[in-house]
Amino acid sequence: MRLFFVIALFAAGLTAAGCTPVMQASLDTAGAALRKPAPLEFTRAQADRLPYALLRMDSTRYGSAVMILGRAVDGELFWAASTGQVLVERDGLVRRLTGFPVTLEGTRFVGADPFAAGLHRLSGRTTARRIVDWMPGYRYGIELDSEFAVDGTERIEILGDSFETLHVVERLRARNLDFAATNHYWVDPARGTILKSEQQLTPDLRVTLTALRPWRPEGA
Repeated sequence: MRLFFVIALFAAGLTAAGCTPVMQASLDTAGAALRKPAPLEFTRAQADRLPYALLRMDSTRYGSAVMILGRAVDGELFWAASTGQVLVERDGLVRRLTGFPVTLEGTRFVGADPFAAGLHRLSGRTTARRIVDWMPGYRYGIELDSEFAVDGTERIEILGDSFETLHVVERLRARNLDFAATNHYWVDPARGTILKSEQQLTPDLRVTLTALRPWRPEGA
């Protein structure tokens, strides 16, 4: 019900506002399953006209979209595109993603969550285990083991601005399932904010996320 509320809110708001850059980006995503996704152009000038926290999502298979932050609830950030894609993020890791033919239904850690502590605080070899749920196929309760390592510093560019980041690599493997992947996170070394990431959410869905305008809680 909460996800439906966010989708409805953004569909109504963006329709009332006309075809904004965010709506156009989302329309590109909606048609990507039927054609080769076109490159998405989204500039600093376009971002400056929008008074929202903004997240860009790119997928080779499904195209690109610029998402708006709909709400923040107990540390979970709900990002939405006007065509119905909803991404739920906590501490820079995608916990749920719906609106595509394949979806990440849920993510929960068993034991310590290294994202909650902040990837900029990693020291040496760090391991973690989480359980994920994938659709279609009702692949629920998939256990993933991961190992994190800091791979030095790297400078990245977002909308013309340059950032010095920590590059963190996560290698993950499923238990009792033929699935393995490598995720990448580019982290603000001072705040711990993940400014950019490449995340394998399901065996068939990999996304690149770029924080065009990160969300800052009040008083931060």
